[in-house]
Amino acid sequence: MSHDYYERLGVGKDAKKDEIKKAYRKKAKQYHPDKNPQDQETARTKFKEISEAYEVLIDDEKRQMYDKYGEAGVREQYFGGSDFTWKDFTHREDVEDIFSEFFRGGGFGDLFGDLFGRHMSQRTSRSRARRGNDLRITIEVTLENLKKVSEKTVRLRRKVGCDDCQGSGSKDGTRDTCPQCQGTGEFRDVRRQGFQQLIRISSCPNCGGTGESIRNPCPSCNGKGLAERTDTINIKVPPGVNDGSILRIIGKGDAGYRGGPPGDLYICIHVKPHDTFVRRGDDVVLRQPISFTQAALGDTIRIPTLDDKVDMKIPPGTQPGQEFRLRGKGLPRERGGYGDQIVSVDVSVPKDLNARQRELLKEFSGIEDEKRKGWFDKKRRK
Repeated sequence: MSHDYYERLGVGKDAKKDEIKKAYRKKAKQYHPDKNPQDQETARTKFKEISEAYEVLIDDEKRQMYDKYGEAGVREQYFGGSDFTWKDFTHREDVEDIFSEFFRGGGFGDLFGDLFGRHMSQRTSRSRARRGNDLRITIEVTLENLKKVSEKTVRLRRKVGCDDCQGSGSKDGTRDTCPQCQGTGEFRDVRRQGFQQLIRISSCPNCGGTGESIRNPCPSCNGKGLAERTDTINIKVPPGVNDGSILRIIGKGDAGYRGGPPGDLYICIHVKPHDTFVRRGDDVVLRQPISFTQAALGDTIRIPTLDDKVDMKIPPGTQPGQEFRLRGKGLPRERGGYGDQIVSVDVSVPKDLNARQRELLKEFSGIEDEKRKGWFDKKRRK
């Protein structure tokens, strides 16, 4: 199967979420093991591959990362630097919805256990601890910040484990089996449609899917096992990072429910527009005004860079809009080295001339007319 996620699902790069879900529904039916009894192992492999593509393309952040850095970038950022596994699949509810229309009888837990293996089977049957929520913030950096690794400090309010009950939610550590779901953590809504039986499973509303009830809730957190706290987080911004890039700090999101793993913190980078420079990839562009006489006669001018100020020669006869390149004065490149600073000159035409300036310019214009006349005469003689 193709390594391109869009090709796996058979959608275009501009596909909307509805198109992606529809394509996944179609592929999921095609590669369901029950539809391929002669080669269920191959069907499971292909089902996993299209599910990996769906996991990425249905999520805005993962899709943005994939579009910029490809499959390797997604796996490094979201799958722990290794291949996709079912523990990375976060859209179980979408899968339930997709399969509900043709799944006959039985429970979804059996289906997921057959297809996804131990990880998904355990998750569908019961979840005593739940992963914390991911958090997202935006930080602003300047072009100067991007010349090297910079550090930003932010104050973030997030959920952490309750100190009084150690995150258990119980005052004395005692937990009972939930009387409503009998410890399964699930609520099942069973409906019959002719010869078919449709079963929709959701988390038990009484215990939140944990399968347990707390007899003596912790008074500090009301049995949730979580408390809110404002933390100071240090963020290292990579050099040369692009506007809109997303950084991930594992484990800095909300704490998990009743001892579950914490979520992650996602940082969206916004590069502040600069007053002097415009970014062009790894290069920076400076529009530098010069006078008419500097352009005609040449000069040495002092111009700003992201680091300091440097001298630059303006050769005689410089034209409006002409560009000069200062090597290595741009932003860091991903593969090493630096981009350049491009200086685009704007020739200023004087507006208010005194009598002497007008006289000199008229004299200059007459000389230019004689030069052009001589040039045309020379052309005619040839």
